[in-house]
Amino acid sequence: MKLRTRLYILALVPLLIAILMIGFITLQVQQIQSSSQDNVQVLINVEKLRGQFVTTKQSLSNYAFNPSEGNKAESEAQLALTATTLEEMKTVLTVPSHQVIAAQIEDKLVKLDGVARTALSENDKAEINRQSIRISGIINDIHLLDIQTSAWYKQLTNNMERTVQFTITASIIGSILLVSLSIIFTWIVARRIIVPINALVKDAQLVANGDLTLHTSERKKKKTKYEVEQLRDAFGQMVSNLRSTVQSVDHVGTEVNEFTEEITSQMNILSESSNQIAISTDELSRGSQSISVDIQQAAELVGNMRNAFLQSVQNSKDSTDLSSHALQSVSTGKETIVKQLELTEKMTAASREIKSSIDQFSSFTNKIEEAATSVRGIAEQTNLLALNAAIEAARAGEAGKGFAVVADEVRKLAEDSSKATQSISDMLAQMKEGINDIVESANLGETLSSNQALSMSDTEKSFSNIYTNVTSVFEQLKDLSNKLETANAMSEDVLAAVENVSAITEETAAGTEEISASTDEQLHSFTRATEKVNELRNMTQSMKNELTKFKIK
Repeated sequence: MKLRTRLYILALVPLLIAILMIGFITLQVQQIQSSSQDNVQVLINVEKLRGQFVTTKQSLSNYAFNPSEGNKAESEAQLALTATTLEEMKTVLTVPSHQVIAAQIEDKLVKLDGVARTALSENDKAEINRQSIRISGIINDIHLLDIQTSAWYKQLTNNMERTVQFTITASIIGSILLVSLSIIFTWIVARRIIVPINALVKDAQLVANGDLTLHTSERKKKKTKYEVEQLRDAFGQMVSNLRSTVQSVDHVGTEVNEFTEEITSQMNILSESSNQIAISTDELSRGSQSISVDIQQAAELVGNMRNAFLQSVQNSKDSTDLSSHALQSVSTGKETIVKQLELTEKMTAASREIKSSIDQFSSFTNKIEEAATSVRGIAEQTNLLALNAAIEAARAGEAGKGFAVVADEVRKLAEDSSKATQSISDMLAQMKEGINDIVESANLGETLSSNQALSMSDTEKSFSNIYTNVTSVFEQLKDLSNKLETANAMSEDVLAAVENVSAITEETAAGTEEISASTDEQLHSFTRATEKVNELRNMTQSMKNELTKFKIK
């Protein structure tokens, strides 16, 4: 579930519950108001009917005392009005016992009306006086009806009071439930947002301190649209990739260190061989000089020279083989450095992607903050509308009290909504702080990756120089081997033709000078190669020292 959906649910669920509660209260108030109007109308009609009968009785009595046309017309009109009032009362009676009494009153009224109108037409004062007295019996029935309707109204009033009490209780319970549900929903949603972010911040702090032992792969991985969980998964993948990269760099550093030690050892061996070659060439030079001085010792000296040349040829071949192995090792090291440089570039690209994802997540929080601001504006408008409704209800007086209660509840709801949106804004501010920390860490990781890429590039250049120097040494050793073989052939010619000892001695002296010069150059190349190997070892040690800042086990 997306973060926006969670916030929508958090805002809409309390609002829907509040609307249902307001609708329930409004329905109850309308029912109470309608029932109260009907019930009061029954009492009014009963009292009105009583008054009509009293007036009718008085009119008949007046006519019996003073039989004038005015009193007669008044009596007839009063009888008709009383019948009309009785019919109106019957239309509002709903209780069967009340309807029975009304029927009895109607029967008596019909009989009284017939007799009274006949007496009025015949001007029978005595009968009219008797009919006025009979009205007292009908008034007694009306009194009985009044007692029953009053008791019935009192019972209905009690029922309405219980209904009002129930409505108040339901409103209180609904308000408590509304607040409770709002708190619960807010707590749940806030926990689903804050807990993973706090865990992510804690992991980021550990990674910033160099601790890469986080086992993010043990977390349950599932496809989700929740932005915070996506950020957590991306962070876990970043840590895993960084840990793998550090392990690879550490492994390569160890191999490079071992390789430099091996190269140093081989260089020492080559230096010793070159020193031996230099000593041999010096001895050959002295032998040539002795041959020129003492020709009788030429054969013995040439034989020694031939043996020395054979040893030099073998040493030269050995040196050539060692140089070939060193060349292969340097080539392998160069390829390893190139691969490591590619891994470093991939890690830099991954850091940039992480930074881009974090920037996108930051834009999501800005949109959420805009939605919270909109909700706060709606709450303020709702509060203003509730205030206006309360003012209008106050103007309406008694008739607007119920609406005033509803307006007050709406205002409270608006205030609660405003507080909820303020809480959301506070949480978003905390999220932004956490995201800024993550962005800083991602920037630092990108910078370190770039620096590492530069360092690996320098290392690759150093390996290229070493490869060039070792290639030069290899070529020089091959040249030396060829020259030694030539010198060996020359020594065999000396043994075959002693008479040409002088010429051969001169050529041998020239060859020994060239060998000495080549040997000096070879020693100088070996010295430079050893220095480059030492530089490579120092760079490898510096890289391993930097890697000790990370904890991967």
